[in-house]
Amino acid sequence: MKLNIKRFINNKTFFEEFNVDFKEDETILELLERIRDNKDRSLTYRSFCRSSICGTCAIKVNDKTVLACKTKVKDLIQNDELIIEPVDRAKIIKDLVVDHSFIEDKIKKVKGWFVDEINEKEENIQMPDELKKYDKQTDCILCGACYFECEALDFEKNFAGPFAFTKVFRFVFDSRDKMDDQERIEIAKENLLYNCISCQKCAMVCPKNISSVMDIKMLQNFDKNPPFGDNFNNFF
Repeated sequence: MKLNIKRFINNKTFFEEFNVDFKEDETILELLERIRDNKDRSLTYRSFCRSSICGTCAIKVNDKTVLACKTKVKDLIQNDELIIEPVDRAKIIKDLVVDHSFIEDKIKKVKGWFVDEINEKEENIQMPDELKKYDKQTDCILCGACYFECEALDFEKNFAGPFAFTKVFRFVFDSRDKMDDQERIEIAKENLLYNCISCQKCAMVCPKNISSVMDIKMLQNFDKNPPFGDNFNNFF
């Protein structure tokens, strides 16, 4: 198999080619580890949990953003070749490692955290049917895959990104959250909620099968003050 890895060292970008065999159930991460251990110790990439939980190992393989620890080589290889690159729409630090600090910044901008009024004398109870409204969105691991594929960012760099609006959805529909729902949506609108172009790429690459584009649409439908009047959502 021919393996081309895009390198970024000392502000220079180039592809390095390796000829390797791959095992039947080998993941992309395991393949990278073999390359680093046996061929080039300088190869740099990021990984921690190896269990699709931490979300740090997102890379681009044959033009698709994936988690290296979850994705099998055999599922992406084409014509006996793999092309591995750093993800798009992120600052490259070295080789396949990109700056993830924007994730925290985006979460802060949309206030994507739980707001509670602590009462030490009683539980904050929620029924199973209430949990179902946002249960899927709690699976988000903030890997950024949806963001790296989001075409809306090509038109507006201040667009918060799919994962940020999935966080907003999660708290708007959590019955225990004490922030006003419309207040959350107004904050989302300040971060360009309506700039989503429905390209669907976020849904196609999410390793947890979350459809952020649908979360965005639901927030738009739930908005009491749509930017173009009450009939705005009739156009979609």
